[in-house]
Amino acid sequence: MLSDSHRRAATINLKFQFPFYGHLLNSTTIATGGFLYLGEYIHSWLAATQYIAPLMANFDLSTSNHSNIYYMENGTALIVTWHNVTLQDKPKVGGFTFQTTLHSNGNIVFAYKTVPTKIKEIDSTNHPVKIGLSDAYVLDKTIFFVRRKTIYEYHRVTFHEDEVTDGTVIILTALPTCLEKKNCTSCIKKDTNFQCFWCDNRCSSGVDRNRQDWHQKDCEKLKLVNEDMCTSGVTTVTPPVVDNSSVESSVKSESLSTKSVGLGKRRSSLHSCYHSYVKRNK
Repeated sequence: MLSDSHRRAATINLKFQFPFYGHLLNSTTIATGGFLYLGEYIHSWLAATQYIAPLMANFDLSTSNHSNIYYMENGTALIVTWHNVTLQDKPKVGGFTFQTTLHSNGNIVFAYKTVPTKIKEIDSTNHPVKIGLSDAYVLDKTIFFVRRKTIYEYHRVTFHEDEVTDGTVIILTALPTCLEKKNCTSCIKKDTNFQCFWCDNRCSSGVDRNRQDWHQKDCEKLKLVNEDMCTSGVTTVTPPVVDNSSVESSVKSESLSTKSVGLGKRRSSLHSCYHSYVKRNK
């Protein structure tokens, strides 16, 4: 389906759980535009956030019989290859061949076989051009009887356009996150790049895909912040559940928008969730 398409995507189920920013995912969506979408909600602008992008651009596979997208999975890794894909705006530039590999331990690899032009020369007018990762959380609110989902991007890893040429390999090593901690004591220990808190039997920095639940459980007030609070028997109290059935039944429509908040772009050798290494053939 994708090998003769433009601006299309297909979701596949994984044979393993892939930890992305600490969240265990069971599926991913492969897009013709050179990226994977890892969000829960399928909407009209998948390229905005929650992506893994070895090379996001306006690729059109319908213009050539030699353009293809392949994927292979062995139970511990998923490899997706965009083979000989061409830009809709400049098909005469030539075909791009690159791939990404998702490992079951959370590591990600970008590999580039053929990059026929400089990345900075790819036109982004009709489609974003990105290399990197992004994640976001979704807040669901009802305003004036309209249910509105807003996606807030909380972290992005961006690689410079000049870093990618023929033979380049980018390795992103997943680092420990708060979400991996399963008890209060291990959660509070300072062994991650995050400041972790314990609330409602869950470890979190307060900024991840469970952001809405964190607020609903009033965790900003009830969170445990040190080991003494863990060992003293202090426990969190879950606020009473509010019955929103009357509100939900009156919802007339639903809309979705995206916003960037907080951390913005990150570009250094050490990121909050990933350590990156770029290797080039000389």
